[in-house]
Amino acid sequence: MEEVDKFSKIIEELKLCQISGKEQALDDLLNHLTDSENVDNISTDQPLTELIEEFNQLMKTENGPHQKVANIIAELAKIESLRQPFVDGDMVPVLVKMLQSSDTNKAVQACRALGNICYENDNARNCVDATDGLTSLLDLMREINNNKGGEIGKLRTVACGLLLNITNTHNLLQKKALENGALDILQDYLKNYTDEEGLPYMVLLALDSLAETEFGREKIASCGAYESVLDFMQSSKGNSAQDAVLDLLCNLAENDKIKLKLSESFLCDHLIDSIHSSLEEKEEANQQFLKTSSDLIVLLLTGDKSMEVLFKKGKGAVYAESVSWLEGSNEYLQISGALAIGNFARNDEHCLLLVEEGVVTKMLNLLKQQDRKEPNIPLLHAILSALRNLAIPLTNKIKLVNAGSVEVLLSFSSTPILAVTFKLLGALRMLVDNQEETAKLLGRDKVFLPKLVEWCNVEEHAGVKGEATRLLAWIIKYSKNGEVIKNIVRADGIQHLVTMATSEHVLMQNEALIALTLIIGSSVLDEAAMALKEADLIEVIATLLKNQQTLPDIIANTLSLTRAIVLAASSTTPQLTQCTLLACAGMISNMQSNLREELMCAGIPDLAKQLTSHENEKVRSGAEMLLNALEENSMEQS
Repeated sequence: MEEVDKFSKIIEELKLCQISGKEQALDDLLNHLTDSENVDNISTDQPLTELIEEFNQLMKTENGPHQKVANIIAELAKIESLRQPFVDGDMVPVLVKMLQSSDTNKAVQACRALGNICYENDNARNCVDATDGLTSLLDLMREINNNKGGEIGKLRTVACGLLLNITNTHNLLQKKALENGALDILQDYLKNYTDEEGLPYMVLLALDSLAETEFGREKIASCGAYESVLDFMQSSKGNSAQDAVLDLLCNLAENDKIKLKLSESFLCDHLIDSIHSSLEEKEEANQQFLKTSSDLIVLLLTGDKSMEVLFKKGKGAVYAESVSWLEGSNEYLQISGALAIGNFARNDEHCLLLVEEGVVTKMLNLLKQQDRKEPNIPLLHAILSALRNLAIPLTNKIKLVNAGSVEVLLSFSSTPILAVTFKLLGALRMLVDNQEETAKLLGRDKVFLPKLVEWCNVEEHAGVKGEATRLLAWIIKYSKNGEVIKNIVRADGIQHLVTMATSEHVLMQNEALIALTLIIGSSVLDEAAMALKEADLIEVIATLLKNQQTLPDIIANTLSLTRAIVLAASSTTPQLTQCTLLACAGMISNMQSNLREELMCAGIPDLAKQLTSHENEKVRSGAEMLLNALEENSMEQS
């Protein structure tokens, strides 16, 4: 309360003074504001409103204390709640006009005041835009580009700060700045004034702001501003702002053109050398540098062309470094190493080489070292992604299985982190692909299989649900084993396969239809029958055949599935069997007659007849084969 009263008293004195006496009152106010606790106690009540009115009057006065007023505004606007009142009080246009002053000190304080008012304040930024303040700022920055000495260096720095605060997160003003030459100015500043305290850092932050959008990154790519950043990085002053350099380069590397240029430059070699030096230090700042540097290297590897440049057919320094990170003790670098390997493993040729050189063993060793209850989630996620990619080539699958990857992966199946589960399922699915023994192994695992079916029910993560159901279908497809199918039936997995047949993804639909066809043709059909009925399989079949939007391949596979049902029913010896496939309820004496009845009720024969005139040959053939099977079934029953 005492500080608020003092603030109000100074304002009252300022109002009562004549022009000649206001200088002292302003000095008193500025001194009062040098104590941050005093500023914190100021609110947006009546005294502040009166002060803004007084400032407006002083700014209109010829030869008035404009610089001191702007200085005070700059101090007050450091507090978030005090920024909007200056916008509402029409101070922004006054300060914008002050940017055009020939007095360097006035321009400095005007930049400071506007910069603080505009900080995270779109209303102020829009007001600057409406008063053409961005143009005034860029004109000022050009004007002082070739000037040195005195306060000009400070003005360059605060002008860059104002540009940052005006454009940051404001796409419209970013675009206007880019279109009106801001990049040329910033490039000149970074080339010519690296000795000025704080300026390079502020230039880098301003560039980072302008690179927030793809439009900005394209502009930077076309003018080559990133080259100036690299030159600065190599200069004697580069270390003074290395965090800002790395943040900016990470941002710029989102652009494929710049990503390739950076991969072709000295950048990665420079980063690797710096990482080696930083590994000897334990300070937190060095750890952050390690993280950002390795993140940048990994980001460069996400581009196909830049990845090839850095891989160099297995001879690249980045590749060798990534492998060494897997064997090191720094967790940041272990994660980056795994991510890098995953990116290198984006084509079969690389995958074969990586596995041949023993990368899999290194990653599995890292996994074995993890606490199963509290593993390093980012590391686990990265390794699983890499293993999935490495398991894609057929010859690699056997090598990964022989290396013990399946057992290690299964040991993480209890993880509660769905993002990790998603990657785990993807890796296992690649290992099952065309691998009968691996499919049998998973299908017979009494712990894993129920968990897999449980994941098919996960609604909060569509990726996990999709991968789990696909893996279930692949286990059936590649094991072709009655015991495995029986295990899946008993684990309540059938419903998920039938549901998968209605997926919006054609690939998943086909996989489900193939798995269901194999179930129908298996030796354990009687055990699967009840589950298939409860899953409304015939209704799903009818829906797929009726829908004119169903793709020909899906129709053909659906017809094959239907024919498999008919043939399975025809081959069943009439007997008492408990509620088998397509049974209405309770005990029935003849599976074939009940099947015929349900098929007829669903209109399958009529649908098949219509499809015999389909434009697709596979569909026509499938429909005719189904009709023949239905006819034979009918003759057997008669």
